[in-house]
Amino acid sequence: MLSFEAVEEVCESRQTSLVIHPAIRRAIKGYEESFYVGLRCYLTGESDGVYFLPLCGGGYARLIFSKRVSSGGHNLLRIDPLANEGLARIKASLD
Repeated sequence: MLSFEAVEEVCESRQTSLVIHPAIRRAIKGYEESFYVGLRCYLTGESDGVYFLPLCGGGYARLIFSKRVSSGGHNLLRIDPLANEGLARIKASLD
């Protein structure tokens, strides 16, 4: 099984900094392999960048991958909830 470090290695190999909320990182635990596949597909242009994260209490939170460039010129890969209440739902599922 892949670890989250494999995801970080993909970003490093592309000289891209991963920007992810700690709660999202914790919620991905156990789903690293499908997350890794989704991330790789997004980075190669094979997907739209939406990932459905299963929540512990049931249901899903939709996450969106987005590429950005910082004001200093560094490549960023952000992972954010698609819906406004997504982060609150993720945090609640971790309690």
